[in-house]
Amino acid sequence: MVGPKPKPNRMCKSKSAVATTASSSSMAAAASSTTRNHRSPRATSTSSYPAAYSFSTSSSTGNSSSAASLAALRDSLPELPLLFTFHDLAAATANFSSSHRLVPAAPSSSSNSFRCALRGHQAAVFRRPLRRDAREVAARLAVLGHCHHAAIARLLGAAASPDRTTLFLAYELVPDAAPLSALLRNPKNPSFTPLATWHSRLQLAADVCDALYYVHLQADTIHNRLSASSVLVCGDGPLPRAKIAHFGAADLAGELPVEQKDEGGEESSSGSAGGPRRSGSRGRRIEGTRGYMAPELVAGGPPSRRSDVFALGVVLLELVSGQEPVRYEMVNRGTGEYERTSLIETAEAAAAEGGGEGMRRWVDRRLRDSFPVDAAEALTTLALRCVSKDPLARPDMSWVAAKVSKLFLEAQEWAAKFRIPTDISISIAPR
Repeated sequence: MVGPKPKPNRMCKSKSAVATTASSSSMAAAASSTTRNHRSPRATSTSSYPAAYSFSTSSSTGNSSSAASLAALRDSLPELPLLFTFHDLAAATANFSSSHRLVPAAPSSSSNSFRCALRGHQAAVFRRPLRRDAREVAARLAVLGHCHHAAIARLLGAAASPDRTTLFLAYELVPDAAPLSALLRNPKNPSFTPLATWHSRLQLAADVCDALYYVHLQADTIHNRLSASSVLVCGDGPLPRAKIAHFGAADLAGELPVEQKDEGGEESSSGSAGGPRRSGSRGRRIEGTRGYMAPELVAGGPPSRRSDVFALGVVLLELVSGQEPVRYEMVNRGTGEYERTSLIETAEAAAAEGGGEGMRRWVDRRLRDSFPVDAAEALTTLALRCVSKDPLARPDMSWVAAKVSKLFLEAQEWAAKFRIPTDISISIAPR
C-alpha cells in the first residue's frame, strides 16, 4: 500500500520572512558593491533616503552605517522559537514548583501552566500530552516559527519530556492581560465589566477573527483550543486588544489527524473540512472545552478548520451576550436536579423573535442601550451561522473576518456619532 506523499513544509507569509529576505538582499547588494567598486549615479547627489539605506564605496563610514542598519534590522525581527531541553524548562520553573503556577490551583491538583523567564523573556509554559514522534516537533517548530501576528501570543519554543510522553510549550507572557472569560464574568462583581461599550467588544471580535484567519490561511494549521479563556485581553489605549493563546499547540502535540488516500488515489482527510492533517490516531478521545466543541468533535471526529469556526461562533455570542456557553442551575436541591441553559439556544430564540425586542433583552445588560440593535442582530446571526450543526454550513474564515471587520468599522462610526462632547461646560452656579 502506498502512503501519502509528504507535504513540503510551507513557510508562513509573515513580516519576519519578508524582512529576512530584504535583509539578505541588502547584504548581497552591499557585498556586490564593495567587490566591484561600482559607483551609483545617485552617489554624487544628495539622497532623500535615510543614511542607513545609502551605500558608500570609498569610506568606512558607509560600511559602518550599513552594518549598524543591518544590526538594527536584525534586532527588530522576532526571534525564532527554540527547541529547549527539558532541563531548561525545569530549571526556569524551579522543577515546575507551585510557586511558578500561572493559575492558582488546589495543593492536591496538578497544574498545567507555569510562569518563568526564558532567554530574557517572561514566558508562560504549558504542558500537553505528546501524540507524535518527538523528532517531528523540531521540524514543525521551524515552520510555525516563521508565523507572527499582532493578535497571536508569540510562540517562544518547545521541549519534550525525557519519556517523550509530554510536550512543554513556551509562549510570551502578555503583560497586564486577562482572559476574556474573566472580564465578561467576574464572580466577585457580576454587575461590572471593563468591556462596557459596543465598540470595545467589536474590536476584540475583529482581532480574534483576524488571528484565526491567519492561523487557517497563512499558518496553514488548526487552532483546536479556541475559547473565551484562550483569548487574552490587553492594551493601555482607549480600546482593549485581543491576542489568542496556544497557537500551534495542537499541531506540535500531534492532535491533528494525518491525511490519507482514498480508493481513487486522491488525498482526503478524515475530517469534515480542509486544512492540514498531522499525525494522530483514530478512535482516540478528543479533548476540548465544554461548550466550545463542535458536534462532530463530541461524536469523536477529528479537529478541522470548521470546528475552529464553531468555537469562534461561541466566542462571538459571548461578546454580544456576556453569558457563558453552558449554564447549569440547580432546580431541586433534594434530588440534585439541574437545569441546563445553552447560549446557542438562547441566541436562536432571541434572533427568531424579530422586531429587536428579543435581541434587546438578550444582549448583555451591562452595555445598557449603548449599542446599535441592528448591528447586534447582524453579529448574532453571523455567529449562529458559525455554530451550525452541519459543518459544511459553516463559513470559512475569510468570509467571517471580512463581515466582522465591516461591523467593526460601523461600530467606530456609531461610537463617534454618539460620543458625548467633552468640550462643553455647564455651570449651575448663580450669576
